[in-house]
Amino acid sequence: MEDVSRQLRALGLLLDYPCADVQAHLAELMDVLGPLSVAATDGTEHESLRALLSEMAGTELLDLQAQFVDTFDRGRSTSLNLFEQVHGDSRDRGQAMVDLLAQYQAVGLRLQGRELPDYLPIYLEYASVLPPSAAREALQEVLPLLANLAFALGRRESPWLAAVAALCTLAGAANWRTVLEQEGVQQERGAHPQPHDAAAGGLPADWTPEGLDAAWAEEPVSFLGACSPKQPGVSAQPMQFVARSTKPHSSGVRHHEP
Repeated sequence: MEDVSRQLRALGLLLDYPCADVQAHLAELMDVLGPLSVAATDGTEHESLRALLSEMAGTELLDLQAQFVDTFDRGRSTSLNLFEQVHGDSRDRGQAMVDLLAQYQAVGLRLQGRELPDYLPIYLEYASVLPPSAAREALQEVLPLLANLAFALGRRESPWLAAVAALCTLAGAANWRTVLEQEGVQQERGAHPQPHDAAAGGLPADWTPEGLDAAWAEEPVSFLGACSPKQPGVSAQPMQFVARSTKPHSSGVRHHEP
């Protein structure tokens, strides 16, 4: 249990907002993650934990923080808030987070920061206090989301792909790409809601300015059946004028006959 617990916490630190304390102890994190570094690497540099830690160690902290924000805070596909991939800002996400909070409370965890319950490093902290088998089951529950996150990070050639790929390995997946293929088949069969890939819908990548605009575009508002010129196929409602009566209005005062 100790190895799995320490590995989960180490990966959670790598996927959290960079700070000086973590940057100063990267060598110790590599000692903990050594076995996963071999298992999670398929020969590509972007899936090497050693390459990730080396880049984090050799980058100025402010530059590393800027790179982190640019990677994870632009677009839903690379968001570390897992339920955002599936539910967006819908009510379903709120209920899912309430259920997740109940799981945390059941093992004695209390959130004190501003992060949401579906923030990946917090979820890894939760999994780290579970027995090894339960910890792997917890990772398997979010494995499709992790694989989708790995895919999005791979498209951006992000070094943080290595940390997410290692999580997929801990969950029991030999390769996160295989998970995506399996989930694609299930999606065709109408299984559970799957993460949405903007590129598959013909939209720009959601970390680009065009993609961000498309992701956050508001639906046009229709008043009384009227339509906007940008909405073809709906006839415009003409404005109607009603003639006012020239008959004087009663003052509303009743006069009583004596």
